[in-house]
Amino acid sequence: MNKNIQKYITDLGSTDDKIRLEALQATLKLTESKVGWGYEIWDLLLEKLDHENSYQRSIGIMLLCNLAKSDAENRLAGSLDRLLAHTKDEKFITSRQCIQNIWKVAAANKSNREKVLKHLEKRFVECVDEKHSNLLRQDIVQSMLALYKAERVEGLSTRIQALIAKEPEPKYRKQYETLLKAK
Repeated sequence: MNKNIQKYITDLGSTDDKIRLEALQATLKLTESKVGWGYEIWDLLLEKLDHENSYQRSIGIMLLCNLAKSDAENRLAGSLDRLLAHTKDEKFITSRQCIQNIWKVAAANKSNREKVLKHLEKRFVECVDEKHSNLLRQDIVQSMLALYKAERVEGLSTRIQALIAKEPEPKYRKQYETLLKAK
């Protein structure tokens, strides 16, 4: 790993919001494609999943999801439950960030795909009584659609339609259907 990347990784732990954000944006950009240095920061990112600071948890989540494509050994399989738990993080925004990015894990490795999809389907149903459940459900639909667009998973469109049909609010059901039509 080169010195610039090492600096970004160090800066991810900064208490200065500007430095941390710049490092996150740079690291996310770098990990849009496969990288050879993912395992060098793997344990650090796993530690972030348990961090008391929600920003650090979000950083760990987003980068692990991005690094899934670089995970040739499928190390993520052993930590997938820890990652999926953050779809119901104590901080709403962290939950949303996890839901919005988890599709990348399902796209990167077929062996993780069904577990991710079943978890998202379960969250769609169980979040009904949570604050802003409509936003969580929208994120779930969008995440599943992103997976569909990336991998053309057979039967996924039908599964998404079945979830949308479970939405009791016509207004929200229509919003989710609009997302599906845009696929």
